[in-house]
Amino acid sequence: MTVDPRAATGFAASAAAYDSARPAYPAAAVARLARALGLAPDGVVLDLAAGTGKLTRALLPLAVRVVAVEPSAAMRAALQANLPGVDALGGSAEAIPLPDATVDAVFVGQAFHWFAAPQACREIARVLRPGGGLALLWNRADWSPRDHPWLPAFDALLTPYQRAAGPFPAEDTWPQALAESGLFTPVRTAETTHVHRIDGEQLVELVTSWSWIANLPDAQRAAVLGRVRDLVGDRRRLALRYRTELFWARRT
Repeated sequence: MTVDPRAATGFAASAAAYDSARPAYPAAAVARLARALGLAPDGVVLDLAAGTGKLTRALLPLAVRVVAVEPSAAMRAALQANLPGVDALGGSAEAIPLPDATVDAVFVGQAFHWFAAPQACREIARVLRPGGGLALLWNRADWSPRDHPWLPAFDALLTPYQRAAGPFPAEDTWPQALAESGLFTPVRTAETTHVHRIDGEQLVELVTSWSWIANLPDAQRAAVLGRVRDLVGDRRRLALRYRTELFWARRT
């Protein structure tokens, strides 16, 4: 199973924080993607790199069966605890543990940038039935200092760690890989916004779940999170605005 080592260690160490503090995906946006892909109520959906089930939960009302594939045992255990009726399988985007042409749609939430994109495109196309489709979602923070006065200091503290970790494997190349595969129609896009309501301590957990923080040495990570807590930890209510980016294409 091919998994970027930063993801393998970071998410294994932060599964509980990820589950507690990461934003969900707007149900209306997920339903919009299902309609765009022609997913019927009796269809089968694969949630690829499903994590702790943030997207899986939104997919359950839209198909008769949802299969979750997740490489991290810790993340998969959280998903199974949250959604015990879902088939949760160990596997990766480059080695999906399903037979050929067995699903009607593949959804990927906040993960395609981690994939080895050319291999993932081939595997996704392999498990899709004729006419099936691929949907990608990303929640992007759309926070403003006007709403959150602590944000400039927060960014100044954390951005150097993100830069030091380096880019994601397919951060800028996945659209090209999808197009060059010749396996999908041209990608269509849309976006929506939503608000994630948490408290200051949950924001500390949110930072904990970021791979470039989760992978820091223990003492350094504790010091960074302590400074985050000093900035925001006593706030009882935070309304964090997100922009959810949507991408979809059909199997050719």
